[in-house]
Amino acid sequence: MTPLLVALGLNVLGTIASVFSPGRIGRACGFALLGLAGVSSIVAATQGLGGTAQRLRVGAADMHVALRLDATAGFYVAVLGVVAVLVAVFAVGRRTADERRTGRTAAASACAILFASLLACAADDVLLFVFAWELLALAFYWAIAYAGTDKDAARSAYVTIAVTHIAGACIVAALLFLARAAGGFGVDAVVAAGSSLTPAAAGVVLVLFLIGFGAKFGMMPLQGWLPYGYRSAPAVVAALMAGGSLNVGFYGVTRFVVPFPNAPLWFAILTIAIGALTAFFGIAWAAAQRDIRCLAAFSSIENGGIILAAFGVAIAGGVLHDALLIGFAVGAAFIQIAAHAVAKATLFLSSSSVGDACGTLMLDKLGGLSRSMPVTTTAVLLCGMSLAALPPLAGFVGEWLVLESLMQAFRTGNIVCEVAFSLAGALIGIAAGIAIVTFTKLIGIGMLGAPRSKAAAEANLQHHSLWRGTALALGCIAIVSVGIFAAGLLRCVAPAVDALAHAPAAEMMIGTFPLVAPPFAGFSSISPGGLGAALLGFTFVFWFISRLFARPRGRRAAVWTSGEAYRSWTQYTGTGYANPTRVILDAGVRTVREIDSDKHWYISRARPFFDISFYRAIAAPFLRVADVVRATQSGAIAAYLSYILVFTIIMLVLFPSIHNW
Repeated sequence: MTPLLVALGLNVLGTIASVFSPGRIGRACGFALLGLAGVSSIVAATQGLGGTAQRLRVGAADMHVALRLDATAGFYVAVLGVVAVLVAVFAVGRRTADERRTGRTAAASACAILFASLLACAADDVLLFVFAWELLALAFYWAIAYAGTDKDAARSAYVTIAVTHIAGACIVAALLFLARAAGGFGVDAVVAAGSSLTPAAAGVVLVLFLIGFGAKFGMMPLQGWLPYGYRSAPAVVAALMAGGSLNVGFYGVTRFVVPFPNAPLWFAILTIAIGALTAFFGIAWAAAQRDIRCLAAFSSIENGGIILAAFGVAIAGGVLHDALLIGFAVGAAFIQIAAHAVAKATLFLSSSSVGDACGTLMLDKLGGLSRSMPVTTTAVLLCGMSLAALPPLAGFVGEWLVLESLMQAFRTGNIVCEVAFSLAGALIGIAAGIAIVTFTKLIGIGMLGAPRSKAAAEANLQHHSLWRGTALALGCIAIVSVGIFAAGLLRCVAPAVDALAHAPAAEMMIGTFPLVAPPFAGFSSISPGGLGAALLGFTFVFWFISRLFARPRGRRAAVWTSGEAYRSWTQYTGTGYANPTRVILDAGVRTVREIDSDKHWYISRARPFFDISFYRAIAAPFLRVADVVRATQSGAIAAYLSYILVFTIIMLVLFPSIHNW
């Protein structure tokens, strides 16, 4: 437990140093300590993944300070550590343009976020877990409201804290109900107490868990806070939120929902359906975005849905007592979690470089950055390819395994399961196709082509540093490594997967190393490394043939576009490129067209379901009640005295009845 305790202590020290040290020193100390905490977390994770759980209790049992580091916690701690190191290396140098003032608040909030995330993953007492969950919500609020420069930060922070507190209330209700049944607050005892519940009570508890944990990773209909929160927080903190702390929601599902005994089958089907719909609508909304960080936020919603669908398959496997199906689905989810973490963190860090260099993240005002920012362009390219599930990168392996798990519908012997698995697989397959269009738009419009504005043509690279380039290079290496060495990653997380499945599922998935395959006979296998080598080989052959045969001499001439000289605005815009997708999916994307008064062209704006207007409708009756209550707290001493007088008279009138009770 020592490396984990060191990581927690370094985060506390980083928060304090950032707050109380002056100017740039505080920021540098905060991010440096964040990186050291990330390294210590990785060391702790390697011990946790060894398969033997380590526990630590501080003080008496009624203090509720109990920590556990087992294989499941070790996987999530490792993901948090890797993302923290990437963020720290990127941010330890010069302050980014979207950090407020000296950037000390960004560093302090990042350390607080990592501390709360690690504490939640290591908590062995449900009250400590709830404390860490609420602390993480407050750290998110701190980062969004006070660390960045976005003008809508106050609204974004309000939406975030409202959704996360709704989620927290659901989690508290479910955990306290189970703790009462268990007669204690230990995590294992609380989960095991589910076996004593009636099917109806178990269903209610599981739905509360799904709402609570799902809000963290953007499950519909609680996804609305992600585009606001990720856009308003500084990009370096948003990278930690999206790549690291978002996974605390998945940890909750892994720890409390997947091993839950007595789960009803309808809950598994509900989880798969919500996951598939979240993936489909998340990427559909991402395709309509014009801002890089908004596009990345909606992409996180899509990936959250894909991972949730995999966990739904694992829950169905538990209901049907199919241990191999549980392990296969959990292994697929773990690979996708790792793939999304490194790709999304790197994408947010890349967006920070683009924003600092160009002063904007609007796709229609970028372009032509491949020459001036080759490292950033390469990072965006690899992130986009991975998030679009293109081989042989990390996202391809994760999504392929999730789809393979959904293909096991015939093993359930249940017609409802077969239909649910098949429809979910079809929706996720469509989402994968839309993702290719979406990230082609991001790369082609945002990074390639000619500059679409003066800001892009005169990109100011003075903020680009060796630290930032190193962080992006490390992120690219991680994206490629998780994909090519997926079998090795599965071998590392095998203790966690097999412990949840109670069967050697992970070992069977990599039985023909380095191939990765479902743990069932008769299904296809892949070798990500071999696939990557084949792609490189075909590329070399094509290049060699093109050089082997002489081509006719080229002739240069002015570019002709509809009878006039070429200008940058004649290129595709992001809106124009995605327009066919938007038209086909208009019923779900719900776009509104506006006219740009300066350029006299159309701009499309998406209106996602369950956006801020949805939350306003829910909050309206509560706000009306609050107005009535506020009226009774006007601060007038005469009003308070009248309340006391009325209450005293009521007590005197009712005293005989109360006395008889």
